[in-house]
Amino acid sequence: MKENLKNFILEIGKDFSFIGNEYRVQVGNHDYYIDLLFYHRGLSCLVVFELKIGEFKPEYIGKMNLYLEALDREVKKQTENPSVGVILCASKDDEVVEFALVEVFRLQWYLSIH
Repeated sequence: MKENLKNFILEIGKDFSFIGNEYRVQVGNHDYYIDLLFYHRGLSCLVVFELKIGEFKPEYIGKMNLYLEALDREVKKQTENPSVGVILCASKDDEVVEFALVEVFRLQWYLSIH
């Protein structure tokens, strides 16, 4: 599945460059593995793709935020934009997704005004 998605992304997005599959990031004494990591030339940023075979769960957002912060602190170059993430799930409950994302947007808004 990961190989098929990687090939699909490279086909439709000419600005995507593949960096790694199961790309390891370290936070503290823990290792974490990003399903697929790309670099997007047009956006000048790292792009994380997390693949979930089941329904969306709110905790996926927390893990994605951990990945993005680790990449921005340890991998991203100063001239690059902040990393972005995409969570692809087999299914979702719209209300659960909405509730999970409200706090993310609230936190971004809070940080931007303080």
